[in-house]
Order: sequence, then structure tokens, then C-alpha cells
Amino acid sequence: MARRRSVGILALALALTLMAAASASAATQTVSRTFGPVKIGGYEVKQDTTVGIPNAGVDGYITDMKVNVVDKDGKPLPISRIMLHHVVFLNMGSAGDIRRDQTCGQFTLWNSRDTLPALAERFYAAGEERAEMHLPPGYGYRVSSRDTWFMVWMLMNHRQLPDEAYVKYTMTVETEQPLKPVTPYWLDVANCSVDPIYNVPGNGKAGTQDRRTSEFTIHESGRLVAGSGHVHGGGESLSVTQPTCSNREVARFLPTWGARSHPFYNVRPILHEPGPINVTSMTTATGIPVTAGSKLALTSTYDGALPHTRVMGISIVYVAPDPTVTDACGPLPSDVAYTRRPAGRATPPRFTVPLTGIDPNTGRAVTIKAPPGRRVALKSGATVAIRRFAFSRRNIALRKGARLTWRFQDGRTIHNVTLASGPIGFGSDNQDRGTYTQRFTKRGTYRIFCALHPVAMTESVVVK
Repeated sequence: MARRRSVGILALALALTLMAAASASAATQTVSRTFGPVKIGGYEVKQDTTVGIPNAGVDGYITDMKVNVVDKDGKPLPISRIMLHHVVFLNMGSAGDIRRDQTCGQFTLWNSRDTLPALAERFYAAGEERAEMHLPPGYGYRVSSRDTWFMVWMLMNHRQLPDEAYVKYTMTVETEQPLKPVTPYWLDVANCSVDPIYNVPGNGKAGTQDRRTSEFTIHESGRLVAGSGHVHGGGESLSVTQPTCSNREVARFLPTWGARSHPFYNVRPILHEPGPINVTSMTTATGIPVTAGSKLALTSTYDGALPHTRVMGISIVYVAPDPTVTDACGPLPSDVAYTRRPAGRATPPRFTVPLTGIDPNTGRAVTIKAPPGRRVALKSGATVAIRRFAFSRRNIALRKGARLTWRFQDGRTIHNVTLASGPIGFGSDNQDRGTYTQRFTKRGTYRIFCALHPVAMTESVVVK
């Protein structure tokens, strides 16, 4: 009898355990969503903002999130076909739960002129390095099935033929147990633009660094519990500090660069300077104290010896509101943990971006020294028209110190003027009208392209 009772108790205990496990698994869901298809022309760099992409589809808290580019069957696409340059997810929230960006009141749009109120908060992003969101246990980013999500994205087609791709994003969502909600703070040294780029001129001695810093205000007391970063080619580090607390450093994100054999350095055609294969991220369950009105600063550090154009310096950190935090300079936690850096190079490699043109016989992209056509000597102050997807003067000779102006005249089509390689780095904003002027202060050959149409629009300027 006692034996039978013991067996019954064990069976009941096992059943309760299985029920608890089933309940736990039901409370934590893996949710995958797909946006697409995105159709991309041959050798095209395509960027856009899409409103109303599929949201998480459930009420709960996102604890982890990642993204990839796939084909119609869900198979990841190699970068030799389609490269995800960057993607940003924004959440407008829903009725009664409106979300607003914490560091911007308005966004400057793709043409670098028009603006739009920041009616959604940026909560996750990734680039070539495929950054992932990972929040410490007990914390989550609150979402609803009624939320309206946006996506800002840039994809590159490395093949001659038109192609299509899908953006697949996968989330771990806690749907039953309430978690401590986090608020995302987007820290960006070129903030409040859908294309927040800047240019590193280079031309420094070996070991020279280019540093850019911006400060941001914390709106609600709490604890910073996680963060990650994003840089482009030439990036060395991202540092988050507290100016309120003698500028003490609270986070540092480090990129890792691939080996010479990595696909980033061998895919053709080369449409931009390759970025890192990884950037470290940080978590702390205890949290770093911050108070309402205090400041966070982000410093983006790049190699300053060589030119690096259209780069970014971005970090997204997650703050869990906590009104009991009253000292912004309280002790730093002892449980700060960083992801491990993968095998690779710890410092950015030297890389020269060539000009790319189209072989008239095959229609394929090939490396060129200069666009076709004779070189024309111009005086300082001369103007180059940009129209019909071309620079009106493709090969130019200037004297040192001369200025050259580009006039954008291609209707509503957006272009830019960007150094691919040369003595000093520069790049214009994306523009569909107006002008951009550059003074050439150093002798040498400047190879230039439109970074949005890098194969179709090229130019060479020789400064003597």
C-alpha cells in the first residue's frame, strides 16, 4: 500500500513537473517574421523606409532578436549575391501606448532635406556584423500585437541580374510572465537622420585617430542593462561615458575584422569599404545607474590615417526605469559582461575601394582606373552636373587648392558624391537638388562615385 502511494506521489510530481515545463515553454515563444520581397536591380544599392512591416504578433516582452537576409524559401543569401548593409527597426506603438524616440524629435529623410516627426522609437538594428539583441534575465522590450512597426534598410546586389530578397527577423518573446520593461536609447554621433553618415578625411600619420562625440539626455531614472554598437570600415571602438560623472566610461564596444580570406574582402564588385564581422555587446542584470536629466556620451573612434567615407558611429543601449535610482554616479556593477570576440583581426585592415565600371562587351562589372573619356582641365569654381545617372564631366584635372562644385539635376532621384579612394576622404549628403562643393588641398588622384549607384556613376579627378 505504501509502495503504491509512493508511486502515485512520484507520478503526480512528474505530471506537475511536465505541466510546469509545458507552461514555461508556452510562455516563451520563438517568433519569426519576414518582410519582402525586396526587388533590387543589377549591381544596385537600394535603401528605403517601409511602414507597417509585420510586428511580433503577440503581447509580451522581446528578450532576444536577430535578423538575416533570405530567399523566398527562407534560406540565407550569401553576400556574393545580396548584402544586408544595415537595417533599423522602429516601433510606433499602438493606441494608448504611443512610443517616441528618446534622442530625436524629428528624422531627416533620405534626401537630407525633408524631415518627419520622430513618431516611432528605434529599438533594434544590425549591419554587416549581424548585431543581435540580448537582454539579461528578467528584462524585456515590451511589445503588443497592435503595434505599428517601421523598418529602415539598405541592401546591395552584387550580381549583374536583378534579384530579390527577404528580411527575416527572429525574436524570443515572453508572453505570460511580466518582465522589467526596458527603454531603448539610440546614441549616434550623426543622429536624427535615416542615413546617419559622416566622413573621416584621413591624411594623418600612422596611428592617428579620428574621434567624434555626441551627448544625450536621460529622461527617466533607471539602470542601463544592455548595449551594442555599429561601425563601418576603419572603425576602432565605440565608448559610452557619463559626462555627469567626470566622464567615466560605462561601456566599450569593439569590432573584429575578418581574415583576408573572408568573403567581405573577396566579393565582387566592391561597392563600399568592408565593415567588421562582429562588434561586441554588453549586459548587466544589476544595471548601471542613470538619473533623469543626466547625460550619456558616445565617442566613435576611427583610424585617422586613411580616408573612410560614409561611416557610422552608433550604439543602442537599454535602460530599465527605476525611480529608486537617485545617484547617477553610484557604484558601477560588478556583473558587466561582454560577448567574446571571434577569431579575426583586432584592428581595421587597410583597404582600397576601387572604381567599378561595366564591360561594354559582357555587361559585367569590372574594376577600372577611370571612367571612359578624355580628361579635361578645369579652373577652380567649375561645376559638374549630375543628371541621367551620370557625372557630366567624368575625368577632370585641377590645380591644388581648386574648388569643384557638383549640381544635382536628376529630378527626384537621389545621388551623392563620395570618395572611393584618394588622398583625403569626403562625401556629400544624399541630395536630389542643390549643390555640393569640395576643395582639393592635396595632390593625387581622387576616384569618386555615387555610393547609391557605384557602378553606373563614377568620376576621376587628378590634382596637380
